Amino acid sequence: MKTFTIVLAALIAVVAVAGAGFAQTTAPAAPAAPKAAAQTPAATPVAPAAPAKAAVVKNLTGELVSLDKTAKTVTVKHVVDGKPAQMILSVDDTMLTAVGQLKAGDPLKVTYEEMGGKYIAKTIVKA
Repeated sequence: MKTFTIVLAALIAVVAVAGAGFAQTTAPAAPAAPKAAAQTPAATPVAPAAPAKAAVVKNLTGELVSLDKTAKTVTVKHVVDGKPAQMILSVDDTMLTAVGQLKAGDPLKVTYEEMGGKYIAKTIVKA
């Protein structure tokens, strides 16, 4: 009876692991090129562009250092790993007017995304 239970448990484990492998789908095959395009020597296949990195949304709490209306940027002082740091965030026109009401030294809560090495503020509110 003990051997039967062990064999049954092993069989269930194998089916569970193998079942998950069969459930995965494969990528669909690329559609065939039309005959006219295949016969034309000028038609060369173009490599697909690399997928763009998805924007990562992050939050931080800090203090307003400065606001540059001409460059449309806000500088925020915050703490990273116990060390003070400053971050320059790009802002749009509507947010620029809202942040214009704040003064240097005001505590802030900022939600931003990192895209292409730039930090773009999504929301800035007084903490």
